[in-house]
Amino acid sequence: MTRLKPLYPKDMTPPHRDYYDSIINRPNNQHMPEDAPLTGPFHAWQRSPAFAEKLAVLEQYLRKDGLLEPRLLELATIVVGRIWSAEIVFGSHGPAAVAAGIDSEIVEAIRRRETPTFAKRDEEAVYRFTYQLTTEYEVDETVYQAALDALGEAALVELVGLAGLYVTASMTLNAFKIPVRPGMARPYPDKQ
Repeated sequence: MTRLKPLYPKDMTPPHRDYYDSIINRPNNQHMPEDAPLTGPFHAWQRSPAFAEKLAVLEQYLRKDGLLEPRLLELATIVVGRIWSAEIVFGSHGPAAVAAGIDSEIVEAIRRRETPTFAKRDEEAVYRFTYQLTTEYEVDETVYQAALDALGEAALVELVGLAGLYVTASMTLNAFKIPVRPGMARPYPDKQ
């Protein structure tokens, strides 16, 4: 059970409502019922609209204008989500990773906390870099060089930012015990 009460549009201040509208009007939220409270980390971030808006700028840049192609962006996202056992992150982005071109066996291995076998060098580099940075808080020279060779400096900087963004999202989900969205299957057997 979430630690935060739902914020319904009728009860929102103008800044809360502006943020709500910016999230609810995204194409991936068109299925949301009218006047439904936000879900996922947005449910918590809405409490601080100024903070939430800053995160949204970063998120939208990385997803729409950033240097990481969607396949690698989604891969890094599910790696972080699984490390943190953040169900909504994996429940949303696992299918998105497959849709973007990540092999479903790789996604399933990550879900089961197994090290995947990669056919593509850039995917392996992104996985190992993201995993090592998120679990060990640093990256050894071999893993760093493989990621640098695969991505280049600028995209590698953005990969670090993406991982940090999804650590923030995962921490938010876990700290406030935000459940999966209605109708979303819980992806982790160890969390049930």
